[in-house]
Formats: sequence, structure tokens, C-alpha cells
Amino acid sequence: MNESHHLVMDILFGRWRSQILYAGVKLGVFNTLSAGPKRADDVASEFNLNRPLTYPLLRALASLGLLSEAADCSFSLTPSGEFLRADHPQTLRGIVLLEDGPEHYAV
Repeated sequence: MNESHHLVMDILFGRWRSQILYAGVKLGVFNTLSAGPKRADDVASEFNLNRPLTYPLLRALASLGLLSEAADCSFSLTPSGEFLRADHPQTLRGIVLLEDGPEHYAV
């Protein structure tokens, strides 16, 4: 894949990545993982989420470098993911909710 092709693909999938980020922030994934690693089933139970769809969401967040997955299929925050906790002193949570929320997409 040449550089131009890569650029177009990066732009194309930009919204996909930002919506995965938005879902993780909106659901509170980063806040719940601040207490330590959890498995997808635990996250699904905590937020009353669809169990089969929670694991792919956490994997997608890991593919973005925001979570890491251990051999036991538990997930934890990466240094980048820490910035998405509500209680982080330099949180980016509000910006994610604003920029990737329905209000901005409606405009």
C-alpha cells in the first residue's frame, strides 16, 4: 500500500475510530477500568451491556491503543486510555463527548 492509498484509508476509517472512542467514553469503560483490569463479561454486567458485543468493543479500543488485553482476556488502561477517565486531571473525556457526540454530527 503506497502513502497516498494509506492516507485515503486513514481518512475513511477516521470516523469509525472516533465512534469507537466515543462509545467507550460514553459507556464509562475508561472509568471502570481505572480500578484495575476486568474481563469483558464483568464490564458487560456492570453496565448492563450485550455480552457478545462488549468483547469486540473492548478489542476495538485496544486496537486503538487505549486499552491493553492480557492473556486471560482481561482489559486494562494504557497510558493514553488514562486521559479518558473522568477523574484524570487532564481528562479528554468532555472533548470526546462534545466532538464525537450527536450534536456535532447533526450539524
